[in-house]
Amino acid sequence: MMNLTLQLSLQCAPLHVSVKSSTSTSTSTATRSWSCYASLSIPQPSNVNVLNGTPLSSDRKEIRLGLPSKGRMSNDTLELLKNCQLSVKQSNPRQYVAEIPQLSNLEVWFQRPKDIVRKLLSGDLDLGIVGLDTLSEYGQGNGDLIIVHEALEYGDCRLSLAIPQYGIFENINSLEELAKMPQWTENKPLRVATGFTYLGPKFMRENGLKHVTFSTADGALEAAPAMGIADAILDLVSSGTTLRENNLKEIEGGTVLESQAVLVASRKSMVQRKGVLETTHEILERLEAHLRAIGQFTVHRIIILHASESSVWCRFHCIC
Repeated sequence: MMNLTLQLSLQCAPLHVSVKSSTSTSTSTATRSWSCYASLSIPQPSNVNVLNGTPLSSDRKEIRLGLPSKGRMSNDTLELLKNCQLSVKQSNPRQYVAEIPQLSNLEVWFQRPKDIVRKLLSGDLDLGIVGLDTLSEYGQGNGDLIIVHEALEYGDCRLSLAIPQYGIFENINSLEELAKMPQWTENKPLRVATGFTYLGPKFMRENGLKHVTFSTADGALEAAPAMGIADAILDLVSSGTTLRENNLKEIEGGTVLESQAVLVASRKSMVQRKGVLETTHEILERLEAHLRAIGQFTVHRIIILHASESSVWCRFHCIC
């Protein structure tokens, strides 16, 4: 029997909380990172919709949820919502707008994942489901983006640096070893092909690799080293089979982030747009019900809403 206690409170800051777990067969305590819900405590003027100096458009009354429009992420997202009794209904499969009958005043908009992030920032969407990699690349740490639920249990992959298995890289097996290679100079830097032009340079700077250049590329990056276009690639990896089949390898310390699907909200929308907080509660409740069904654990939740301050405090007690 495992007892998990989760308590969280957000005061205009990214949500990172700890979960301490203890088992009945051991006295040890384990701590792991969890991001599950946004708790807001932000006083609002009664007649002005402004947060951090940026007004939220009051023209739109509908709540908008952005979902991936194509591919496996789209299919898996629709399947998850269906399993949560939140089936998405489209009158025409070619249309980019739909509804979820169980959630009143909600519009579903099918968009490219990167556009979901951009439109959350612009205020054109209130909620969205995307991969953590997409959120991190296009959100770039913006404080208005809140991870409401970080573990939707699909879309698992990792953003990793990969180098050839042969030539000058044959005996290079770690990021530290790669950084110490004498070949990389200001005149001849390490060339990396990637579609992650924000996370890539940020990762290299944080790990002390100074002489690096990036070429923007999408699609089959695995061919770039063999074609002489790049020395390494930075791309999403699932099983690693495609890398191995193209004589590439991941290296120790070369993983930028572990990714899966996450539920994201606009901070301004959560605080200022009527109904967004309640809709988020409803989605989370149905997610919990689904998790109970597939994971056979119970979740007890207390939510205290102080309407005068638009604040929410949540406490979860899980018995697994």
